[in-house]
Amino acid sequence: MCPTTALVLFDPDRCRSYQVGLGDDQMYLDLTGSIPTFEYACEDHRGRVQLAKANYNGLSQSLKKNFGLIASMEQCNDFLFLATKQISIGDDFWFEDPIGDPMGKYWLQGVHMIHCSYNSIWQGQFLQPDWDMFQSDHLCAEFHAGSRAICGGPVYVSDKVGHHNFDLLRKLVLPDGTILRCQHYPLPTRDCVFENPLFDGKTTLKIWNLNKFAGVVGAFNCQGAGWYPEEHKCKAYPQCYKPMSGWVSPDDVEWEQKAPTAEFRGAEQFGIFTFSLIHKLNERTKFAPIGLENMFNSGGAIESLKYESNGGVACVRIKIKGAGKLLAYSIEKPKEIILNGKEDKFEWTDIGSLKFEVPWIGGELSDVLITY
Repeated sequence: MCPTTALVLFDPDRCRSYQVGLGDDQMYLDLTGSIPTFEYACEDHRGRVQLAKANYNGLSQSLKKNFGLIASMEQCNDFLFLATKQISIGDDFWFEDPIGDPMGKYWLQGVHMIHCSYNSIWQGQFLQPDWDMFQSDHLCAEFHAGSRAICGGPVYVSDKVGHHNFDLLRKLVLPDGTILRCQHYPLPTRDCVFENPLFDGKTTLKIWNLNKFAGVVGAFNCQGAGWYPEEHKCKAYPQCYKPMSGWVSPDDVEWEQKAPTAEFRGAEQFGIFTFSLIHKLNERTKFAPIGLENMFNSGGAIESLKYESNGGVACVRIKIKGAGKLLAYSIEKPKEIILNGKEDKFEWTDIGSLKFEVPWIGGELSDVLITY
């Protein structure tokens, strides 16, 4: 679900949003806080289960034909077991705490990210986890944008009219409104699952996902706030709000979750956060595509990748979605690069950095042929 535009109606008194997103051929609705009504309406009147089944069946059929539905915060049992067809589910983004922000507007933002990533461990097995909207001019906008870029689901914002950070949004959304969507749903890495990235003072939240030809890991400092069971609310932990350090490795990516990437486990890799398999074309030449460096999910731009060798000539054929500067690792300087049928200029350094500009061609995939 990749909405091209969005209409957002926001009720500041209730901190609830009702969003309509327009996609290529569907409309997507976000009806926050509406699904659990049956629990209240049928509490003293029998037939709740049958009523819920009938309603969710009708809703699913309508959505299948006309809409897509994003259901923020719908964690009730009725919804999870009956209404997950055609529907994604997520945790609410809070732009600020309505009862006061003890550490400024940034203090609850890590809590949102933790909820989304850990909920996905279970919910991702039978529905599409949704990471909810965010505001592109928020103090933590880049923090949220980075997670949305690799969430594998829709990306949408609840900006006030005239309050948009277009430079940030262009790192998420292509000119035609589509996104570089990951192939899986995001999950915390194994070394995070049984730790406390909110207030243990030492753990960085790392979430992984897969693109068609690469893995991606996002590392986020979520320390500073968390659930306080004694008072039944989130509490600030200012002593944990500090710079964090940690390790990111190709082994953080669960490559086996998709058959095409399973072979990447234990192979020679290149990258820090985007991990791409290094392919040996011949005795001298090694190559690995990274992606569009102007996009958060740079590896999502690689739609097709083929390696060929014939008569001593080695070639790489790539199809690219989007526009911007493509970055790749190439241990040898290419003889030429043919981009969309024409010879193109490129930058190459002896440390293996290969770059060239990919134009926007109306949403079509760009064809690249690199020869050695």
